[in-house]
Amino acid sequence: MSHPATTLRELLRERVRKSAASPLLVGERPLSYGAFAREVHRAANAVLRAGVKKGDKIALLLPNCPEFLVIVFAAAEIGAVFVPVNTAFTAEEAGYVLDHSESALLITTQAFLPLADQIRGNCPHLQRVISLKKDNEPGCLSWDEFLFDVSADLPEVAVRPGEIASITYTSGTTDHPKGVMLTQYSYLFAPQKRAEALGWSDQDCALVVLPLFHVNALCHTALALISVGGSMLLREKFSASHFWHDVREYRATTSSLMQTIPQILLNLPERADDAENPLRLVVALLAPELHRRFEERFNLTVVPTYSLTEDILSVVGPLDKARRKLGSCGLPVAPAVHKLRILSEGGAECAPGQLGEIVKQSPAVMKGYYKNPQATSEALKNGWLYTGDLGYLDGDGFLFFVDRKKDMVKRGDENISSEEVERVLNSHPLIAESAVIGVPDPIRQEEVKACIVLKPQATPETLPPEEIWDFCQTHLAPFKIPRYLEYRESLPKTPSSKIQKSALREEARLRSQTVFDRTAVEKSKGQR
Repeated sequence: MSHPATTLRELLRERVRKSAASPLLVGERPLSYGAFAREVHRAANAVLRAGVKKGDKIALLLPNCPEFLVIVFAAAEIGAVFVPVNTAFTAEEAGYVLDHSESALLITTQAFLPLADQIRGNCPHLQRVISLKKDNEPGCLSWDEFLFDVSADLPEVAVRPGEIASITYTSGTTDHPKGVMLTQYSYLFAPQKRAEALGWSDQDCALVVLPLFHVNALCHTALALISVGGSMLLREKFSASHFWHDVREYRATTSSLMQTIPQILLNLPERADDAENPLRLVVALLAPELHRRFEERFNLTVVPTYSLTEDILSVVGPLDKARRKLGSCGLPVAPAVHKLRILSEGGAECAPGQLGEIVKQSPAVMKGYYKNPQATSEALKNGWLYTGDLGYLDGDGFLFFVDRKKDMVKRGDENISSEEVERVLNSHPLIAESAVIGVPDPIRQEEVKACIVLKPQATPETLPPEEIWDFCQTHLAPFKIPRYLEYRESLPKTPSSKIQKSALREEARLRSQTVFDRTAVEKSKGQR
């Protein structure tokens, strides 16, 4: 009698025993569970042959593709640690992640080889670069060369549930991202419980349009579907023009769309057959009116959710529409081991309906931030994760998310550290100081706005917005570059000289001619 799986390796072996011939990946590159497992074993043996040992780090700078999942499971097979890297990162940002994580191996694709060449000199632990495709680029192996003549036999390495499976870098209030350490058991337990809460089964097929380097697509969708033997269609990115075609062509029954994508889909011209599609369930936290409109137009169920990289065990809305509360994130899955509290600034328990910080406890909480004991001690206290998010619980235990306590900007599905953007702006020789805030946006929830104070010798004419945006492009991923720029003589400050961002947010509600919109500037240039 087999025992329940407690690691990703055991999960895959269990799925192969039960349904080796069943489809895991559909689309242009279909793979059954059995064929996928063979690719995983080959990749695991190739990684071992390359000198990677248990506990070593493998960085993934990849778009959504089968190889991403293959390497995740290959790392799990041998006890290595996978490190997803945001594909929008600049060389500076990606270089920090690879260097800080001490990654020994980088798996990427040809499009990112120039970036890899820029950073490898500053990453002393990086031993080898493997590219899925390459021409004649020196200094790296192709994927086929990497896998040449390796065995598909199961590698024999002891792997335990409590060992680190990944380090995922997430934006915070500091100028560099923090590496969240998650265990093998976290990646096994949390996806299983999410799939159960969503009612997923081996008959479900997920359309994956969010990036696998985020936990939403990897853990909450891909691994959750694998835990029940379902299938998925991987797309490199969301496309409004292809979304419904893919849903109908591949009979997708579910998808995780976060907040931005549903609004984009609702903005498409209405069609007579909008409600005639196989999609039965979409995961997204939407405002009540938007929630209803999306369900009615596309004849499906929208289920809200709440989770974070530091704890991948989800809060999920009930499937029963009679029990749900629109605007709420739902209830904790696995409530016997998954606890929520709301604490005031003084640490007291908040009454139902009272706003405070969301604090969580679960078996999927991170081990800590890699090489950052101070940040770890601030987030993990007495067995509880302090999320930095503000919300409240109602009398029935439903969680309502209100805002982020941490000073981040939420643009679409990306969290952007305001301090990171400020660090770049303040490094410009003609900028005295800056403050970055999020301002409301009808599509992306928030856009990035930078308020800038120039040095005495500079003026908006000598340092125009275009030069500031160009400067940011060399240091920041595109989604982090401020859309709005406002020149100011000074910034509002407290008596202790801290910038009053609340005052700047209030002022942002009033339109001003001194605010420059990067999108509008680029559009006007294109019309000339």
